[in-house]
Amino acid sequence: MKKSIFRLGATTITMLSFALLFKIQHWPGAGILLLLALAVLVPVTAFLTASYLAKEDDEERL
Repeated sequence: MKKSIFRLGATTITMLSFALLFKIQHWPGAGILLLLALAVLVPVTAFLTASYLAKEDDEERL
């Protein structure tokens, strides 16, 4: 689980970086990439990371 969350985070950061690069350079597809990265990947990554950390914290308390 930890490895897949790490990969999802790396993918999110990479896609967001490409979206910003496309937006700065005025290349086509920038809006779609930015929307996908900010509206889908960032919330999913944040939710999965928070749930993993909460689960890990609960296991430490036991």
